[in-house]
Amino acid sequence: MIDLLSILSIVLIISSLCVFGIRNYKIATYVYAFQTFILVMIFLFLYITYDAEQLGGWAIIAFFTKVIFVPFILLRLIKKLKVEHEDEPLLGFFISPVVAIAFSLAIAMAIYPIYLKFSLIQEHIPLIASITIFMIGIFGFILRNSAIKQILAYCTFENGIHLSLALMAYNSPEIAELGILTDAIFAVLIMAILSQRFFKYFGSLDVSKADELKG
Repeated sequence: MIDLLSILSIVLIISSLCVFGIRNYKIATYVYAFQTFILVMIFLFLYITYDAEQLGGWAIIAFFTKVIFVPFILLRLIKKLKVEHEDEPLLGFFISPVVAIAFSLAIAMAIYPIYLKFSLIQEHIPLIASITIFMIGIFGFILRNSAIKQILAYCTFENGIHLSLALMAYNSPEIAELGILTDAIFAVLIMAILSQRFFKYFGSLDVSKADELKG
């Protein structure tokens, strides 16, 4: 019978794909907030199950920074730029999510045995989920041209890293500090400012237009 940790991990994969594929910026941002809330629930589950005090503190910090502040910054950016929907991405709206999830799962299935070998928690589905989420973030950078969707891809990518660290080394004394240091809030702030200036100059969030800066 599938356990709670595996169910939460599957929800993380589905929500990551939704963040990647949803065209509406506001809805994609709300789904990202939900995804990160599920990640916080996983931290708390591991904290209770494995008596990992570091993950308890990390869960509280992640809730305020990644569930509240990062979505707030993105929603404010969307409101300020008065943009609603993403422009047509590379490979189209239908094909790009299919390519992203197919290749992400394939890569995760190929390399998770290595993660399993070194992980403190010997759970197959959560480890596969951590790699899949990480790879969906990578494909977000490659296949989506919108600056806002690329910020969301970065946030998804970071959630995959956090889940990997929590599963593989939850009892490390440095894990909470690392979680704070790798937090997305300052990176998202900087990327939001750059996106605003990019939109002001090009009148679009399509980062492929940056090629016009050559020369």
